[in-house]
Amino acid sequence: MKVRDRAAEIKGIFYTYCKDIVDGSPSFDITESKRRKDYGAISEEIGLIDGSLINFFERISGGDIEEYSYEYVRPDTGFFFHYQNEGIENGIRKPLYHLHVGIKKDADKNLLGLLPDELLEHGGPHYKAPEMNFSEFMGMIIVNFFEDHRYCEKMLRSLRLT
Repeated sequence: MKVRDRAAEIKGIFYTYCKDIVDGSPSFDITESKRRKDYGAISEEIGLIDGSLINFFERISGGDIEEYSYEYVRPDTGFFFHYQNEGIENGIRKPLYHLHVGIKKDADKNLLGLLPDELLEHGGPHYKAPEMNFSEFMGMIIVNFFEDHRYCEKMLRSLRLT
């Protein structure tokens, strides 16, 4: 796949399938090799209508997604979950496909005092997770945080998750 084709696919997820929960118009940062259109990166921070954020990053190498980072953050509490493949396997300490769960260091001070340091930012374990694709990631956000949205089922069908 070409980097720009992948960027168009991701934009389609937001502009077509999930437009009802996106706040504003994301403008993705796209960098690609001058010589090969199947090498580069795509990134963006996307705001959602409830104030939450999605931080998206993919690095394309030889037409394949070699690295990805899909993070969902709730600024009101600082809670986040973050699926990641950094392209490097580090055994049990950091599996190739892994998940981070916790709260941001700048979260509500009352919450910070209740949690162990390992749950602040990325201080905790890298939980082994299945390989994640972006449609599934968006589906998890929709069913867990927008289940009462009038277009919830429509968005899930559009993402081919139901």
